[in-house]
Amino acid sequence: MGQQQSGWQGDQNQNPNQPQGYPPPGQYQPQGYPPPGQYQQQGYPPPGQHEGYPPQGHNPQPQPQYQPPSHLGYEQPQQPGWQLGPNDWVSSEAPDLPKSKKKLWLWLAPVLALVVAAAVVVPIVLTSDDSSSPAPAGGQPAPAAGSKNWQVHLERPQYEKGFGSWEVGDTLVVAYQGLITAFAKADGKQVWQAKPPAEGGKFCGVGTRPVNDQMAIAFGKDLNSQGDANCKFAALLNLKTGQLGWQQPMEVPQSVNPEKARTGAALEIMGGVVVVAQNYGTIGLDLATGSQRWSKPVVKPTGGDQGSSTIVSMLPAKDKLIVSIAGFISDPALTFAYLDPATGELSQGKDYGTKDGDGRFGSPRLLTADPPVALVNGDKNAVYLVMDEKFEKTGLIDAGKLGEPDGLHSDGVGLEFTNNHQQGHRFLMSGGLFVSVTSIPLNGTNKLVAYDVASGAKKWEQAIPDGKAIMPLAVENGSVVVLLSPATPQGDQRIARFTLADGSPGPVATYPLKTQSGGAPITQDFQFYWHDERLWAVRGPSNPFDYDAFSIGK
Repeated sequence: MGQQQSGWQGDQNQNPNQPQGYPPPGQYQPQGYPPPGQYQQQGYPPPGQHEGYPPQGHNPQPQPQYQPPSHLGYEQPQQPGWQLGPNDWVSSEAPDLPKSKKKLWLWLAPVLALVVAAAVVVPIVLTSDDSSSPAPAGGQPAPAAGSKNWQVHLERPQYEKGFGSWEVGDTLVVAYQGLITAFAKADGKQVWQAKPPAEGGKFCGVGTRPVNDQMAIAFGKDLNSQGDANCKFAALLNLKTGQLGWQQPMEVPQSVNPEKARTGAALEIMGGVVVVAQNYGTIGLDLATGSQRWSKPVVKPTGGDQGSSTIVSMLPAKDKLIVSIAGFISDPALTFAYLDPATGELSQGKDYGTKDGDGRFGSPRLLTADPPVALVNGDKNAVYLVMDEKFEKTGLIDAGKLGEPDGLHSDGVGLEFTNNHQQGHRFLMSGGLFVSVTSIPLNGTNKLVAYDVASGAKKWEQAIPDGKAIMPLAVENGSVVVLLSPATPQGDQRIARFTLADGSPGPVATYPLKTQSGGAPITQDFQFYWHDERLWAVRGPSNPFDYDAFSIGK
């Protein structure tokens, strides 16, 4: 029997083809947007429709305000490797989980992109704030002294997904299904735009980091019946100029349904190779020419593979790539391994098998590589699994249920994270602490929380009485820098500081920011970049009443 480890709690049931932030079937899903001035969550598709692609002629109507779902996570995919059996990994005893509401088990196995219209930039709004210095938290915050702030809105297709963003020199680049756009960080002006190479096609995958100002991307020349790209091609994009280089088909081996076109791919550049991971297979393309160097089915290096293991996510580490793998029910449920970019060989794998009552943990999403951290979803809750370079567990943070007040907001941070796409996360680690935010309500407040990584115990929490903590941005001089947004549709954005050691509040700087509808932007749908006392933000999913990019700061 495998060695027992401290238990974990998993996430909740959501279809894996449903983007994060979409309510599960059976819950109310608004079809439109509220009148200007009302605060509104990213638009959702009508019941029975796919991921926000309404049929031709569908005219959304305003609906009552959306309320966040009580749970939000993965439902186990309906394929043999994920079906549950009555005698699966039953534990005779379960260790206590610190401050956990339920006892669950973690076992360690003994083996180691509709036709997209071109985006049009709406005129940039420039503001400046020359007010006095920040005031302490808890008092009446004074506006921060600052230089010009800017906001940009793009005319994007409704329900369009965001795939990732990067800082490249003095620009901020963001990738959507129908467009990749570079904004000047100084003033938000458009520097360049790149469209999918094929008329009517869509982008369907991007890498997590630029290499020598280059980015590997995936695209489809045609769409499936649900409006997603048939993700069959790779290309190299110059992030300085927006020019596409080589374009090559992706001949990725698929052991299950090989005739079925996939809708996404993970791509990373390492060692002169573009590595593509797509469900059940991987390939390596020459960085200079795009020609294929190698092709490999996904076979777990730990053994016990029945031929249908799939790569869930992939991140670059030092000289290899880290992958997370999901396997059949007779296999351990989760595997982490290194992938050699030169050969495609998987090595140094570690298996984790899990059991939660009648359910199972699955869909291990890698969020960081140094150290490796994965969000692992289950039928009920979720956990953050912190590992060392050999994938040994060094920490386990109970994420609870997204949507419940004390559950961590473990979403994709505005990114479409299914189908191997880039993963977002809403936490940072520093000084042995894991700092994150509890569930972000549409209207209301939440908490900033910190956990001891080694024990998983909550170290401190700090309620935000008049706003909501969107995410920790950085640790500077012993303080956590946090973006705070208003608890209601009206109010300012704030950059606040909290002491890392105990969460005590420090200085706060305020920045007025209103969208064209008159309300505050829905900041939980953005990715953020913070340095030099300035915040840059780019939106993921499209919203006709919100900004697509903005910058505030000194």
